[in-house]
Amino acid sequence: MSQNPEELDVSAILDALRAEVRARRAAEGEGGTGTPLSAVERELHRCAEQLEITRVVSAHWPLEGRSLYERGWALVHKLVRRYLRWYINPIVEQQNAFNDAGARAIRLLIEANAELRDQLADLRRQIEQAPLTGTAPGQVGPSPADVPPTAEIQQLVERGGATEPTAALPDLALRPLPAQAAERATVLAHWDLPADTLLVRARSLAQKGVRQYLRWMINPIVEQQNGANAAIAESLPHLLAADAELRAQVAALRAQR
Repeated sequence: MSQNPEELDVSAILDALRAEVRARRAAEGEGGTGTPLSAVERELHRCAEQLEITRVVSAHWPLEGRSLYERGWALVHKLVRRYLRWYINPIVEQQNAFNDAGARAIRLLIEANAELRDQLADLRRQIEQAPLTGTAPGQVGPSPADVPPTAEIQQLVERGGATEPTAALPDLALRPLPAQAAERATVLAHWDLPADTLLVRARSLAQKGVRQYLRWMINPIVEQQNGANAAIAESLPHLLAADAELRAQVAALRAQR
């Protein structure tokens, strides 16, 4: 017999999700390739784990009561929630679709970041193992006779600059995004209602009454979404830090080349 969604233990489901994510991380190993994780990568994996836990928003959670009075109110709430499924569930499903797309994009970025780190590590090892050419014993670098004239160096720089891609400087556009995401990560279930005229005040008072009653249903949905928003907003600074670290490593390799 299938279990009623309203009787599911949400805390047990979350604990099971956390255990599954941690077990998958442990099975994959450190970085998936045996490469030790840096501090930035550890934070990225922690953010990915938090995203996996919070990305699903549920419109149904246990409604229980100890006394006869509480059980009666729980039954009323269940009937109200069942009647409002046509209104609430599509909103939650759309939000879950967005959360899933955002979490999947961030996971793919984290995986791409790890892959780039491994490639950079291999390239650095190749550069370190490459033998030095054109140097005499006891001499560091080429001899003065091997250095091309200034005009030839300038031509080489100009030809190399023509083949380099145009610098788009995306990091400048990305820098304000974490602060904006953190500022907008909190969804409010309660806001000021207008009270300009007597009729508007009466309507606002009725709306406040309805909102006060429905807080048992709306507030948990908003709290779950705020958890997913916080996880997404928290991952952005770490992704930017990882991107900046990779840029610095690429610049160092270019300097060595």
